[in-house]
Amino acid sequence: MTMNPAPVYRILLTCLLIWARCYGQPCSGQEPRCEHGPRQLLEEALGFMQQHYYRKSQVDWDSLASQARRRLENTDQDDAVGQTISWCFQQLHEPHSFLMGPDLAARYRCGATRAVGKPDLSGLMGMLEGEILDSGIAYLSVPWVHSSDSMICLQVADSIQRLIARLDAQGPSRWIIDLRGNSGGNCWPMLAGLGPLLGNGICGYFVNLGEKIPIAYCDGAAMQGKNIRCMVSRPYQTKSALHSMVVLTGNRTVSAGEIVALAFRGKEGVRLYGEPTAGYTTANATYSLSDNSMLVLSVCLEADRNGCICRGKVIPDALVTTQDPAVRDDLVRNSAIRWLSGGKP
Repeated sequence: MTMNPAPVYRILLTCLLIWARCYGQPCSGQEPRCEHGPRQLLEEALGFMQQHYYRKSQVDWDSLASQARRRLENTDQDDAVGQTISWCFQQLHEPHSFLMGPDLAARYRCGATRAVGKPDLSGLMGMLEGEILDSGIAYLSVPWVHSSDSMICLQVADSIQRLIARLDAQGPSRWIIDLRGNSGGNCWPMLAGLGPLLGNGICGYFVNLGEKIPIAYCDGAAMQGKNIRCMVSRPYQTKSALHSMVVLTGNRTVSAGEIVALAFRGKEGVRLYGEPTAGYTTANATYSLSDNSMLVLSVCLEADRNGCICRGKVIPDALVTTQDPAVRDDLVRNSAIRWLSGGKP
């Protein structure tokens, strides 16, 4: 059965591992919905799962739904719905789908709607770092991004491109892109920001049941099919010729961080160094429930720019034992420097 493309165009790459202790407030102007019972919320979630889950044809939905309803009836804890939905995903052996509570969902969707001027990125993105190493190689650490708010995504993408421009002004032809601390979130501002290094054109695909929707960068815009998902204010093009790049990965490269790694995989002059990634290489769509919570559901697989589907971990070209980037003797980065400098990795 061909997947309905509509949910795919709503894909937000998300990270399962990080958000458990985040918090938030409803968006400005968002009316709270009337309270609904646990049974209704469970039925809404099951309906979305049965319609859009990427392995839906392999699931006995009648059996799963009946067991989930019994579990819900026999659970008297406050988060009965959340626990029951988590149980459903456990039965499906599905690690990348989950239910996001109303407050956290509001913060993810609308983290900057009440901000005046530049939005506050505190808690919504990781550390963006860059420098020119002694060897003349440009080093860029790409942050996680836990927001779909358009203002925040714009600021993140602009910040990445501005940093690339500052580094490029010093004339490097070799780059290291560090994704080892990128725990995921929203891939679109990452891809838009990294566009000058990715180059114009297709850099990946969302794949389900034979349907392939391209992921591309084009003149400042990160695109899903024909839809612009994030676009920078002033697109930058590197002045220095890009001869070679190394992308660093590790077990803390998760979800959206993994799709960034896949975007570079297969590009001429690019090698991946480090350890295998976390293995959350499915794309998630989001579906709002009637209490303003959000079901984050895996709806398709991901492929690199050459159409090679990734099932599980992204395996680097050169396996190097990972150390914390904060450690002075960074074996992975040093190996990348040696290769970029013409030596053995």
